[in-house]
Amino acid sequence: MRALLLLGSMLLSALASASPMLLLTQQQAPYSVQMADGSQQGLALQTIRCALQRSGQTAVIRFVSWSRAQRLVESGEADGYFPASRNPQRDERALWIGPAAQQQWRWYLRRDSRLDPAAPEFIQQAKVGAYAGSNMHQWLLDHGYHISVSPPGHDQMLDVLLAGRADAVLAANLAMEALITSRGAENRVRSVLLQDKPLGLYLARHFLVQQPQLAEQLQQQMQRCYQLPR
Repeated sequence: MRALLLLGSMLLSALASASPMLLLTQQQAPYSVQMADGSQQGLALQTIRCALQRSGQTAVIRFVSWSRAQRLVESGEADGYFPASRNPQRDERALWIGPAAQQQWRWYLRRDSRLDPAAPEFIQQAKVGAYAGSNMHQWLLDHGYHISVSPPGHDQMLDVLLAGRADAVLAANLAMEALITSRGAENRVRSVLLQDKPLGLYLARHFLVQQPQLAEQLQQQMQRCYQLPR
């Protein structure tokens, strides 16, 4: 009986590994980008593809909105999402594997603003924002900030800031700085560091039950791929 159970477990594992994983991400330069010709690139995407290949795994990567990506993984319609920083709510349903890319959470304010995010009164006085579904948005909620905007995508954060719909927005540094440069807004915005918050891959715990060794394999390879020169 034990032999049959072991054989059944091995067959299920083999079948699971033979099927490509479905991983979801969002359009967020420079971490994950889908080009007009359909090709995919980015700092986090490159690291994750490298780790998958070294682990002998195949994956289909699809671009969707960030909130939808997390909902689909929670409902079992997809296996994982990236690039994501950790928080307790995500840890309950999925396992974080990383890092895949570095990230700083930074406050972005208009250049002429006199507000200081480090001042005690900032949390009561400032109207702030982060994009919907992001860890930054959850962090603002958890810490009692006055959230005035929560657009569906990261790339709208600069627009709401410059339009005065928020006094400050909390955003990922590389993505926001790429956006600021592309819009020629370097002289209109300043930033203040909040914390380092590396990005990684979240895999659904119900998916990992089928392949109990996968998380450890991917974690080992992710560390190797993350250290490769870019």
